[in-house]
Amino acid sequence: MDSLIGTIIFLLPGLLLYFWVQYFGINPVVKHSPAEFTAITVLLWFPVSASAIYALNWLVRINSRHPFSKIVTSNFTEIWTLTNLKNASDNISYLIAFIIASTIISFIIGLVWSKWIHYHIFIWMVNRIRISRDLAPLSKNTSVWDEIFLNNNVQVVEVGRIDKKDGLPIYGCIKNTSRPFEPERHLYIEELRDFDKDFIEKNDIEVEGHLYDIKSGSYVKIFNYEMTIKALNKHWGIEEVLSPRVKKKKKS
Repeated sequence: MDSLIGTIIFLLPGLLLYFWVQYFGINPVVKHSPAEFTAITVLLWFPVSASAIYALNWLVRINSRHPFSKIVTSNFTEIWTLTNLKNASDNISYLIAFIIASTIISFIIGLVWSKWIHYHIFIWMVNRIRISRDLAPLSKNTSVWDEIFLNNNVQVVEVGRIDKKDGLPIYGCIKNTSRPFEPERHLYIEELRDFDKDFIEKNDIEVEGHLYDIKSGSYVKIFNYEMTIKALNKHWGIEEVLSPRVKKKKKS
């Protein structure tokens, strides 16, 4: 039981913050060793726990001046030392309140970090140092996969194998991509009628970029979206074969 309480008090807040930051797309999915994972959660523990404890202390002060809850009056005390925190953790009511406060605060900290601090301040400072050392600056996203496929854009692609020139490639529009927590990368491709190699060559549709997976030997070729829509509309004689990029939402 002491081990469980210690985990909730000293590891859970940091784990929650790491979860939110990773889910918001800041950190790539990396398999850590137990020692690394413990060190990360301990480092992230302080801002979440300190904020949660301060919020509960503030709640106790307000209740002492303007009583509004018997639970707070009888079970909560102000915490200023680790000994006080350990003693308070024996109280179920305080433990539940601490978990709720840690969950909410870790979400807020993760949101602020990922939206306003990570790229605009932290990555900017890191890139200034890297450029001064003649190194390429870091991109906004944490992996090539995120950089290409996790943006909210409609993408018409060709998927095939590098080592099998005689294999039939797959053509279509990306509808779903793997989530950040999935260790394997997958694409769900919606088929576009009549869109194949002959159609591409006939309409001279340009290629915007290629992704090569050196490990698996596969590639993804991304076609110019506007040229693809124009060619398909002309071929089928209808408007908006594909939804505009700003309206189409790719699921991950």
